[in-house]
Amino acid sequence: FPEYFSSLILLEGGLVARNSQDAARHVRAACQRRLKSNRTLFPSIDKSADVPRSKVYRTLDAAVEARMSTAQRMPGEQYLTYDAAKDMVIRATVPAQKTSQGRDSESVVFRHDPRLQWPSLQYYTREQVEAFYRDLHKSGLPVCLLRGEDGFPVDEWTRNSIKGILKPGYVRKLSGSHHLHADPDSAPAVARDIVAFLNEQGF
Repeated sequence: FPEYFSSLILLEGGLVARNSQDAARHVRAACQRRLKSNRTLFPSIDKSADVPRSKVYRTLDAAVEARMSTAQRMPGEQYLTYDAAKDMVIRATVPAQKTSQGRDSESVVFRHDPRLQWPSLQYYTREQVEAFYRDLHKSGLPVCLLRGEDGFPVDEWTRNSIKGILKPGYVRKLSGSHHLHADPDSAPAVARDIVAFLNEQGF
């Protein structure tokens, strides 16, 4: 519904596309992941099975280090600074247990829904993504694309489809990684470019 929007701002943006020939493999992987996780989400199904528990981190700092490590294991040269990771972890964790005096201990667990990390049952094909980009471009909606220098790597097809079909009118590559908008070192530059783009649109 591009008619409901005045502009579109993409941070490390673009649609994920997969080869249509891999559709069956993606569905199979998603189903297998769901079956494996049923013991966690629905332990009453198999009362004899050991139910996996959320990982407990001894301190908030330990959870922050784990979050930073996750970013480093992602493709490319991605990273997450300590300050950015700490802000994310504070929002995403809860105390793991209480002491005998009723006070929260230092240990924490992540509270996000694990299903958010499951592989998708279905992905758009490249042809579908190109159709979305083509329709969006035809709508005349102004598009801004901001990427991090060490952000999520994109392949040649993704770069070409965005540049040649979506054709964003405002494109910048900024210092930072995938979470450049959340990192105190790079967030100000992101904000400045967003404001500059919006000013170009007359806001």
